[in-house]
This record gives sequence, C-alpha cells and structure tokens, in this order.
Amino acid sequence: MITFGQPWFLVLLGVIPLIWWAHLSPRRRAALRFSSVKRVKEGASPISQAARHVPPVLRSLAVALLVLAIARPQKADEETRISTEGIAIQLVLDRSGSMKNEDFIDAAGRRLTRLDAVKNVVRQFVEGDGDEMKGRDDDLVGLIVFARYADTECPLTHDHRQVVRALEGVEVPTTRDEDGTAIGDALLLGVERTRNIARRFGEDDAFKIKSRVIILLTDGEQNFGKYLPSEAAEAAAAVGVKVYTIGAAPDYQEQSVGGLLFQPRTVRVPVQVNEEELRKVASITGGKYFRARDADSLKAIYEEIDRLERTTIDRESFFRYEELAYKWFHIGGVKLPPPLLVALLLLGLELLLVNTRLRRIP
Repeated sequence: MITFGQPWFLVLLGVIPLIWWAHLSPRRRAALRFSSVKRVKEGASPISQAARHVPPVLRSLAVALLVLAIARPQKADEETRISTEGIAIQLVLDRSGSMKNEDFIDAAGRRLTRLDAVKNVVRQFVEGDGDEMKGRDDDLVGLIVFARYADTECPLTHDHRQVVRALEGVEVPTTRDEDGTAIGDALLLGVERTRNIARRFGEDDAFKIKSRVIILLTDGEQNFGKYLPSEAAEAAAAVGVKVYTIGAAPDYQEQSVGGLLFQPRTVRVPVQVNEEELRKVASITGGKYFRARDADSLKAIYEEIDRLERTTIDRESFFRYEELAYKWFHIGGVKLPPPLLVALLLLGLELLLVNTRLRRIP
C-alpha cells in the first residue's frame, strides 16, 4: 500500500497546468519576427513542430516528480507482533507396578491398564483431541515419571512431539528394587524443573511465562522417598508453582486369593489412594484434587484442567513505512528509481535540449 507522509504538498501539482498555459498561450511573443512566415512554415517538419513541446513535457514530469518527492511517498507494510503468555506445565506420572493393573474401562467397554489409560489421555491433553481439548501448542510441557525413584523423561519444551515420544516409552518397573511410590521426591523434582524456567525466557519478548503448573498423577500412596508430599508442596508454594493432583484408581480392585489347601477365588479389595495427602498438596499450592475411577473420568479431569489453565495470546498490528522518494524500491516485482533522482535527470535533460538542439534564438 502506497501512502504519503505529507500529502498536502500534492496541491503543488497545480503548477503543471500553468506550465502548459505559459507554453501554449497565444499571447506569447515569437522569438524572431518575420514579414512573412510562409517560408518558415514550409521549412518546418512535423517532427520539429512536435519537438517544441518536449521541454514543457520534461518540465511537467520533473515538477510532478518533485512534488511527489516532497509529499514523501511511503510503502506501508502491515506487520503483526504476537506476544504469548504461556504456561509451563510439568507432568508428573506414577509408573509403579500397580499402574499395570487392567482395571480401567474406556467408553467402548474395553479394559485398559491404568498406565495405558493415562498415556492416551495425556497424549490428547498435550496434542489436542479435536474436541474439548485443544492441545497445549503455546505452552512448555515436560514429563517426569516415578516409581521408587523419580526421573526426568523430557525437560520442559515447546517440542511436544518429543514429550509424546517420551510418554509412549514409559513402562512399569521390571524389578522389585525399582518398584515403589516416591510421590514427594517426584513432586520436588518437578518443582526444581519449573522453578528457574522463567530465566530461560526472561529476555524473549515473544514468549513469557504466565504461570507454572504441575499435574501430579498417582494410583497409590507414598511408600518410598526422602521427602513427604506435603514438604514438596510447601516448596512448590514458596516459588509460586500450582499443583493439580489426581488419584487414578478405582475404589476396588480384583485380587486372587487361595492356595494349596483352598480353591483359588477372586475377591474385591479396596485400593489404597491417599486422597487426604493429595488434597493437602493441592490445597497448599492453590491447585485442586481430582479422583479418576475409569478412563472417561480421567479424560474429564484433564479437560477441566485444560479449561482452567489457558494461554494468553496478544496480537498487535502495526505498519512499517519505507520512504520511496530517495531510494530505489520495488512495486509488483519491478525495481524503480527514486522519484527525486528521475526529476533531477529530467530537469537536466530539459536544460540540455533548450540550450542545444531546441535552442530558441532571441
């Protein structure tokens, strides 16, 4: 889009008709007087007759370009600056041996292990499911898993494919000395990973950390680890990290009992999820506790968290102006010279012609 910085100077284009009025005015006196112009007319060719109009044409074009240059023609390009206030979301997932229990039922009635159900829902939370969950495109997402020990599977990143690949590789422990549930240690590791994340983006005008969130999911209660969940929660609250806690297990699980003397049978036993501790962690940090008893309720929980924690995106449109009067510029792929330069060349050409080939004898 072409605009003018000082458009009021365009009124000077009114000088051009005056140039032609002065040139064509019948009151203009001849340079030479003849008693008869018959021989002059006979000797003047059509080309020489037309050539007398060349100086005013050049002068008119030069004046027009000079006026345009003074009016400051500008090429305006609209640009959009996008500023994102994202969320640093640290996923902390239990991978203890009990997560392989096949007691989660999905909407189709299929039985899933707790871990597989969690993987499915977390993947949709990160990437979007095309419905309620839109994905966390503008957020940092990281993954920590824990059993007896806590490990960072994927650091906080915008590369969500990396997060999903790490998620798909999570398995329950294969040996007894790796199994256990160290909720406090895992939560504290999540706090450490999110505590200093703002420093990495502090100088980035395009992305700022709006808030830091941990989503902690477990199907049991702490039985290993150096730190209690409540201690880790206090550390999270001290640095402004909100923790959402999820107890992911049915109320009862089926267990086979019996032995050599008795016929084996299946009984229902209560699942030990320390809901009181998880509620306390959420309360200390300003988060919320949820209980998921099947795949559908688990998905509903992540949908609610997705609604609670949204990214803010600000779009600011502005115009960047390029001055065209004094430098070469492009329009429609064509490179054009500066109007001021062309005007000076035309004036120079006019002066050259009126003093040589088109010179008038006084």
